[in-house]
Amino acid sequence: MSVIEVDHPADGVARVTMNRPQVLNAINRDLLLGLDAALADIERDADVRAIILTGAGRAFSSGFDLKEEAVEGALPIEVWLDRFRDDWEVFLRIWRSAKPYIAAVRGYNLGGSFELSLLCDFTIAAEGTKFGSPEIRHAAGPGACMLPWVVGMKAAKQILLTGDPIDASDAQRLGLVTEVVPAEALDSRAIELAQRLALIPPDAMKLHKIAINRTYERQGMLTAIQDNYMMSTVANGTRAYREEEEQRQGKDFKSYLRQRDHAFQGAPEPTS
Repeated sequence: MSVIEVDHPADGVARVTMNRPQVLNAINRDLLLGLDAALADIERDADVRAIILTGAGRAFSSGFDLKEEAVEGALPIEVWLDRFRDDWEVFLRIWRSAKPYIAAVRGYNLGGSFELSLLCDFTIAAEGTKFGSPEIRHAAGPGACMLPWVVGMKAAKQILLTGDPIDASDAQRLGLVTEVVPAEALDSRAIELAQRLALIPPDAMKLHKIAINRTYERQGMLTAIQDNYMMSTVANGTRAYREEEEQRQGKDFKSYLRQRDHAFQGAPEPTS
């Protein structure tokens, strides 16, 4: 079974599906390599004019695979730095692409996958989807810290400094989501939007997307992302992170998540 599936549900539309449903599509090394290869192929395919990114099963993704990281054990800072940079080069394919991307999300959209969806041009969410960045609860770094570029400062701090999840309706109110639809309508609505985008001449789409993205780049977004690689690298070398890492190694992963989130109200249920 491939961890990345690509199909073409309509003319001019490619759908990329993260396919690790048994762990809520948690992002591991194999999934990242598969995603990188799939996006590279799509960029070369002139017949594809719009892309849907989604997850198999009951979740978009629970974020980076903490369980698999725990099995690896403590890693040198140099490895973390390379990983953050390499991971985000994959994610930034979406930002740099001339083609429009739609994130079709359901269930959970947490941590690294939350940032992945923020890089997409549109996000359509099923009712009841939970969004969040719980990394602070296990002393991990802020990743690329994309959220302040999408929402206001107070909302960004509410989400990032508490680790509390928000639901799809609140995410839409904050500007994180383009549209909220019933769960059974998510796939059809994403295809419908992708078909509309595919009707636009590719050169016009490319120039308009570049024009919008360049506004954020001129304000320093890409530089900030690079700085945040370093912040996350430093965070993963702190005593607090190492202590959390030891706890993950020493017990059942669901038990670890219950312990981590026990003191917090509104914490998501264990995801893998």
